[in-house]
Amino acid sequence: MKLPSAYNPGDYEADIYASWEKSGVFQADPGSPKKHFSISMPPPNETGTLHLGSALFLVLQDILARHNRQTGYDVLWLPGTDHAALATNALVEKQLAEQGIDRHQLGREAFIEKVKQFSSQNRGRMLEQMRAMGAGPDWSRLRYTMDDALNRCVNEVFVKMYDDGLIYRGSRIVNWDPQLKTTVSDDEVVHKEEQGTFYTLQYGPFQIGTARPETKFGDKYVVMHPEDERYKQYRHGDTFEAEWINGPVKATVIKDEAVDPAFGTGVMTITPWHDHTDFEIAERHGLEKEQIIGFDGRLLPIAGEFAGQKIAEARPKIVEKLQAKGLLVKTDEHYTHNLALNDRGKGLIEPQIKLQWFVDVNRPAVQWKGQLRSLREVMHAVIEDGDIKIVPKRFEKIYFHWIDNLRDWCISRQIWWGHRIPVWYKDEEIYAGVRPPEGQGWTQDPDTLDTWFSSALWTWSTLVKPELAADFSLSLEDLLRLSPDFQTYHPTSVMETGWDILFFWVARMILATTYATGQVPFKTVYLHGLVRTEDGKKMSKSNPEAIIDPLEVISQYGTDALRLALVSGVSAGNDMRVGLSKIIDNRNFCNKLWNIARYIEGAAGDADGQTPEPKTPADHWILDKLSILTGAQRRNLDNFKFSEAYQDLYHFVWDDLADWYIEAAKAEPNAGLLKYVLGGSLILAHPFAPFITETLWQQLGYAKAGLLAAQPLPAVLQADKAEVAKFEDIKQIVSLARRWSKAIGSDTLVYHDSELLDQAAPLVKRLGRVGKFDKTTEAAGLRLPIEGYEIFISANKDKGRAYLEKIGGEKAGTESLINNLKVRLNNENYINSAPPELVQESREQLEAQYQKLKLLDEETRMVSDWVSR
Repeated sequence: MKLPSAYNPGDYEADIYASWEKSGVFQADPGSPKKHFSISMPPPNETGTLHLGSALFLVLQDILARHNRQTGYDVLWLPGTDHAALATNALVEKQLAEQGIDRHQLGREAFIEKVKQFSSQNRGRMLEQMRAMGAGPDWSRLRYTMDDALNRCVNEVFVKMYDDGLIYRGSRIVNWDPQLKTTVSDDEVVHKEEQGTFYTLQYGPFQIGTARPETKFGDKYVVMHPEDERYKQYRHGDTFEAEWINGPVKATVIKDEAVDPAFGTGVMTITPWHDHTDFEIAERHGLEKEQIIGFDGRLLPIAGEFAGQKIAEARPKIVEKLQAKGLLVKTDEHYTHNLALNDRGKGLIEPQIKLQWFVDVNRPAVQWKGQLRSLREVMHAVIEDGDIKIVPKRFEKIYFHWIDNLRDWCISRQIWWGHRIPVWYKDEEIYAGVRPPEGQGWTQDPDTLDTWFSSALWTWSTLVKPELAADFSLSLEDLLRLSPDFQTYHPTSVMETGWDILFFWVARMILATTYATGQVPFKTVYLHGLVRTEDGKKMSKSNPEAIIDPLEVISQYGTDALRLALVSGVSAGNDMRVGLSKIIDNRNFCNKLWNIARYIEGAAGDADGQTPEPKTPADHWILDKLSILTGAQRRNLDNFKFSEAYQDLYHFVWDDLADWYIEAAKAEPNAGLLKYVLGGSLILAHPFAPFITETLWQQLGYAKAGLLAAQPLPAVLQADKAEVAKFEDIKQIVSLARRWSKAIGSDTLVYHDSELLDQAAPLVKRLGRVGKFDKTTEAAGLRLPIEGYEIFISANKDKGRAYLEKIGGEKAGTESLINNLKVRLNNENYINSAPPELVQESREQLEAQYQKLKLLDEETRMVSDWVSR
């Protein structure tokens, strides 16, 4: 079948994907004698749709999966979706509210059914979007974080941690969202800078500062640093009377090192119920804690006449009362402070003390490498000991900082959707179990677990055989021992994900997996950056024209163009820019590959391309290039250098194959070799652009060997290095001929005796685009600067003088630019104040101009020698 003149992705992509699925090429085989490679797909949120961030991780992981299949591995890329408890619960509640329905009216079971219906519809759409991106995971092992088998694992781990004293129920300060009426984890709290007012208040003999006067009603402790000389006359435990918002209070002096003497007056009152630092101070000193703000966000009776009011309403009235009582010393209207928000719902966070379930990260209860360690210590050790490698390495420092500041993890949520806490109560009795207790009168805890608790088990809970999980006579250890997938594919080879969830998810997987299985969850963590707009800004709904919808791009330019745009320039841990121009550039690469294939289809005829014989220097050269590319691609992708691998491929296809070999082959065609090299090129390009490569593979008759998706890396034919060197010389001669014939204005070249040039003269003439290229015994004209050959451009010396005049002007301009750049880089103010990337760009510009000046000097000497003879 003859290829159409243009590639229309929409004509092929759906059928190509269907052929992959039908063939079973994506399915893993734990019984295979091959080496095994495994990746767990970060399960996307079911409430969302495909965006560029999710498209990026799908592309990078798909490249890894396809590449490792090519290199001989049995590959398990396990797909799944996340139930996204908080986001999904809030979304369905909102939908019901719009219909005038409250979830409490509906009841828990009916509400959960509504959520399941919503999730099921969204899940199907998300899976189709993954397929549209060309993602090739093992769909037969599709998992969902609310699957029965995963719920069994969640309950097993909860009960095990509870029995080991690692999970406890206690009243501690948590992040409370009054809007969603639930706690959220520390890592789900984001901070937003806001301009506000900072108030300095008189509290007895002290002046204290606050941005939240509405929390101060219960303040009865004044805290200062024990070594602050300004307050050395006050002793820890001293008391005094102070007039306060609603009358006099008896206050106590507390000395604690948590106070920063340099901030404000160096003295503060504490509100232990509504501030994490204050709570910790109160815990250390056994101080009383009193709630000021209710869980509905309104002030409680302790606030007197302000009780029942919301914060925004009460604050100005409280300040007015403080001023009237002479307690307001001063205000700063230009104070910038950080508002704590729930990243999921953007509700304002109010720290509250609440009876909740926590994971103790400091209790030594985990056997790890022969030592009893805490969860925090194990999380530290696996990176420090090299059990897990983080790419890029600089994120290890950030990881350690997070671990060192880790607090006990609040895992309970006051929502209905999610894994319900496997704890039951009867009178004063508490039962934690994988299954409900026997007997009457038991009530299950109404809370659900933090989504990240179940996600933390993802790498191994997804490998438990579902049929085994239904057998409650088996222990957790039995489930792992008897599940072939766990035994074969765990620890997984790599976790590829965004750096922004290093703490949300990656660290928690390390915490839970090392504890539950005694293994690390993965051997390597590769962190990609965020996808930004073309001008480097964050893609945001507030700037919709800058947002790129992957599905729209696919319908207009094809999946491969989007995939290549996402791979081009990607590097570990660094954000990247993607815009329409980048997508179009990579669509052009697809078109180039298509046109190469069309030419070879016509030139190669019925040649099978199985074991062709190289005949010319160009044949040997392209085989050598293909061999080099094959080795480089393997090294690059084995080391997660996605962009470098693609750039090598790009230059091979565009420069080596299209610009040089095909042009040379037009003079001396080798049909079998053309077909062979194209086949090898399609195999190497397949992980990056699977649709167009598979289409060409099938359309051009390569499919006799099976689907391209199932092919190993090409076994490259041996090239003769001497012949390769000959073509490198021909390339250099052609490049110089093009350059200097245009510069001097003459297309007549001659050469002295040379066996290679005697053979290659027609090729040099054709590729060099010159009028004549003849053999001579005389020295005539400007000699080209190539070692081992005497080649001249025949031209009048007046043309040489004109060229000297031209490059003289170029030299002057280059020297001027060099001086300007040197002045800029010698300016200390510029070096210290300009963005580092701008300074680096200036240094690179200077180096480039030095190189240009060196080349101009060499050309000047060469042409001067000629015209002066």
